[in-house]
Amino acid sequence: MFFCIFAKNFRNIFIKRRNMGKLALYKYVYFLSIVLTFGLTVITISGALAGNVSPKLNMFMTVVGLALPVLLIVNVVVLLYWLIRRRVWCILPLVALLANWHYISATIQISASGESPDGYMLKVMTLNARNFVDDDQDDSVDEIKNFIDDESINVVCFQEYRDYVTGRPERISNFFSSIFPYRAVSGSVATFSKFPILAKDYVTFRESNNCAQWVDLETERGKSVRVFNVHMQTTGVNSALHQAAKMERQGIPVDNGQRAAMVTNRMGYEYIRRAEQADILSDIVKETNVPMVLCGDFNDTPASYTYKRLKGRMKDGFKSAGKGYMYTYRGAKGWARIDYIFHSESLGGVRYYSPEKDWSDHNPVIMEMNLP
Repeated sequence: MFFCIFAKNFRNIFIKRRNMGKLALYKYVYFLSIVLTFGLTVITISGALAGNVSPKLNMFMTVVGLALPVLLIVNVVVLLYWLIRRRVWCILPLVALLANWHYISATIQISASGESPDGYMLKVMTLNARNFVDDDQDDSVDEIKNFIDDESINVVCFQEYRDYVTGRPERISNFFSSIFPYRAVSGSVATFSKFPILAKDYVTFRESNNCAQWVDLETERGKSVRVFNVHMQTTGVNSALHQAAKMERQGIPVDNGQRAAMVTNRMGYEYIRRAEQADILSDIVKETNVPMVLCGDFNDTPASYTYKRLKGRMKDGFKSAGKGYMYTYRGAKGWARIDYIFHSESLGGVRYYSPEKDWSDHNPVIMEMNLP
């Protein structure tokens, strides 16, 4: 009898302590979840501010801005977690998402907010042409020209432009002259226009093959519109990988850690150079007092310093006239928007789109605007 009572008491004590242990573990996990949610919120909000800080001053903010797509997805998951549990901590990821609305809206638009065309249109296309070599390593010039003609585009800005293509006897600039009587070719960028070019200039960057140009066009309404065609500094990823491959061919072993370090260091260096280039162009844009279009390959995301600096007082064409999910770099599995068209407010956005094409590792970006 005594043994039964003792066993029963011992069992009750054991169950009570086990439950206390579970409660303590639950409280610890709950507390840890709150801490991690708070940390995630702080980091994600700092990503919203990345575009305001030059990589020369704070590289951490730049890296957070680059990681923003992943951070936002994690915040959505955490938001759902706290909503299911009906806890007040759902406010934290919600605040983080709202703080980054400028980035989200630069990538996703539920419905187009463009204006109606009023009869006088400026239709601009920008394309990193990759020297006019398509995915199959064939000449892409004919397909590009036919597309431009079908779309009735009146201004085209090319980056990674090459006037001579292997196997093609005619210069590219002469080939496009049948639809574009006016052109400006500067280094690796070229602008073709159906409107007369009144003035132009070429912008070089220190110790870089990248460059920019601007042209002043006399449009149908007799108004001058300045079009900037820019190709910003590369990300450096491919260069770092090529360097690692070269070292291996020379018999120098390169492990994954070394390869990652080479990529990271090169990206940081190129971020700083790209920021310097954005500062130079921004000063030119500020001095322009006519309606403007600024387009090209920025090699950077909407969370970046480059995007924020170049956009300045202009509008992002996708926000003013786009719809759906926008990406432009085909080599990043459909998540990177790095090619843009910005415009002055007086050039009302009508339509903005980026069709999937295999002419290059970039898709073309096209925008229709009402002339002022």
